[in-house]
Amino acid sequence: MKYIAFVCTGNTCRSPMAEGIFNKKAEEKQIGVRAVSFGLAAVPGMSAADNAVEVCREIGVDISGHRTHFIYDFQLDEIEKFYCMSLGHKTILTESVGIPEEKVEMLGIVDPYGSSRETYRMCRDVIAGCVEELISKYED
Repeated sequence: MKYIAFVCTGNTCRSPMAEGIFNKKAEEKQIGVRAVSFGLAAVPGMSAADNAVEVCREIGVDISGHRTHFIYDFQLDEIEKFYCMSLGHKTILTESVGIPEEKVEMLGIVDPYGSSRETYRMCRDVIAGCVEELISKYED
């Protein structure tokens, strides 16, 4: 099994949505890749944002059991690829943590934290589009 990671700030919105959507699609298509997620400023053990849980539920993805993770909750050398939500996340991983540049990709997804459910829904749809592209890469 290969592992990828979705990376954001607090691990309550974008990265848990991406993790949940990716894992559901990968399982449906029987792809041997699973996603984890973490935040570079996460407080471990918190729930996903209510709006993130709700908008994922709308598309059949259950992230209600998600608990936040900090970067060092994982063995980073076991992660094949890191998908960052912003350039800042990518910079921290490559320059401060020392993850090789070729293992890090930026998705460019704006943080919906504290916004309306409709904003979360738009964010979810952008994430779902990114996940579709990633799934097709791993299918090949």
